Amino acid sequence: MVQGKQQLSTPLLLGLALLTATPALSTDMYLPALPMVATDLDTTTPMVQLTLSAFMAGMAMGQLIIGPISDSIGRRRLLLAGAVISLVASIACALAPTIGVLIAMRLLQGLGGGACVVIARAVVPDLARGREAAQAFALLMIIQAAAPILAPVIGGVVSEPLGWRAVFWVLAAINVAQVVVVALGIRESRPVGERTGAGLRGMMSNYLYVLKNPQFLAYTLVLALSFGAMFSYISASPFVLQNQMGMSPLMFSVVFAVNAVALMLSGFINRRLLQTLHPHHIMRGTMISFIVLMLVLVAEVTLIRSTALFLVLVFLAVAHVPFLMANATALGTAVVRERAGSGSAVMGFTQFAVGGIVSPLVGLGSDRALSMAVGMVVCALFAGTAVWVAGCRPLPDMG
Repeated sequence: MVQGKQQLSTPLLLGLALLTATPALSTDMYLPALPMVATDLDTTTPMVQLTLSAFMAGMAMGQLIIGPISDSIGRRRLLLAGAVISLVASIACALAPTIGVLIAMRLLQGLGGGACVVIARAVVPDLARGREAAQAFALLMIIQAAAPILAPVIGGVVSEPLGWRAVFWVLAAINVAQVVVVALGIRESRPVGERTGAGLRGMMSNYLYVLKNPQFLAYTLVLALSFGAMFSYISASPFVLQNQMGMSPLMFSVVFAVNAVALMLSGFINRRLLQTLHPHHIMRGTMISFIVLMLVLVAEVTLIRSTALFLVLVFLAVAHVPFLMANATALGTAVVRERAGSGSAVMGFTQFAVGGIVSPLVGLGSDRALSMAVGMVVCALFAGTAVWVAGCRPLPDMG
């Protein structure tokens, strides 16, 4: 532990997890209310879908802009500003009179959320190193896994009797909690002596520093492509499970929740393994298993087409993701620790970019199950290549 700084305690990690849960809470909670928005604001479905695109664009831009700035001027003030912006935007969304205003406020909400996510992830390598940092990221993923389980349920329960605007009031209440957590529970983690040059030149210098590190880029691709494999499932599963396999919306929600539980269970196992194993070794073994499993999934949807076997394979596939994403994040930030904010920004932007690319691609073709399986295996193969490239250099010291 770095002396003289706030300890990376479980309460602090809970607060950081709340801040990094913004994407899931702001999208999954909102999904059940999309048809209501179109009706209430007298607009089209594509225009309503733009509210999701605007949020994702804001998340990506917020991370790219705020990450390197936080390396220059510190974390806490920007983190508090991001939480306050998210709060203001959520209230404005709840009061939005037109679809244009809603789209603009969702963009602002994404900017604030992006600031929260990128800085919260940068705080971990500020306060911890090596195995402790890896275990912290693993715990963050365990806590974050609860958001995809709870968010759709909360959104459905709130929006049906109270309307879509109530979803944003709930988000505003969560934003208030985020503001309180930052104001009362998070101290500055970036000492003045460790800060980099300010201004545009300083920002570009920070980015050049991390982008010139091939090992960091490899771990970034592992993170993004692992997320891409999971997002292939997330974006295609409503059509595969309901339209092709005939599941009811309720049964689909149950399956989605069960797979989210797999994320939590794997996170606990990963934390236990990190007590004795290097994160890269865990990731390498997991990746080999993941690639084999993806190939089996392609064979299943091509030849066997058993719903029960499909569900088992998907559950096992989702269970692999925390081992890859948490350890890739820990290792990636470890190799550029001096510019953790910029590194976190690049990782977050790449993650969302890959998710945005994968989502429409797995919708191509008439057989969505096959498209999903192919998307997952392609992401797994490229991620496996990135793991191999990262391992060609000396591994970060995790002692």
